[in-house]
Amino acid sequence: MLEVLAYLFEQFYNADGLPDMSQLAKKLSLAGFEGEDIHDALTWLSELKQIDVAPYKLLDSSEFGFRSLHPMELERLSEDAAIFMHSLDATRILSAGERELVLDRLWREPEGEVTVERIKLIVLMVIWQKRDALTNLLIEELLFGREGFALH
Repeated sequence: MLEVLAYLFEQFYNADGLPDMSQLAKKLSLAGFEGEDIHDALTWLSELKQIDVAPYKLLDSSEFGFRSLHPMELERLSEDAAIFMHSLDATRILSAGERELVLDRLWREPEGEVTVERIKLIVLMVIWQKRDALTNLLIEELLFGREGFALH
């Protein structure tokens, strides 16, 4: 699904918005994407529209300092995922509210180990609408900074 999101980023990120979902599904199909990947990406976009960020923005208005993960939270993260979360925190790429939103969405996942790929998707979901220079760079790194990544 990251390939579909990369395509959407390239094609529509600077546009005023995305076409409606049925038109978007047709465009993605014509671009050569598989039905399941298209469905997953459209579901992702629907979830993106439903996120209420207001409660999380309250965390940004005060200084909460360092956030360490509880051992039960760490237990769910793969080693690479824990390192990735730490790097996001250390570089302050995400605000305190964005970080908590990412973590809240992670813990809604079914039981089992959380991978870096899943964290990247959730981070993309959280920052997709910010549209500033730093966010654009992060999105490009998350989508295109992987070896073996093929663009359409």
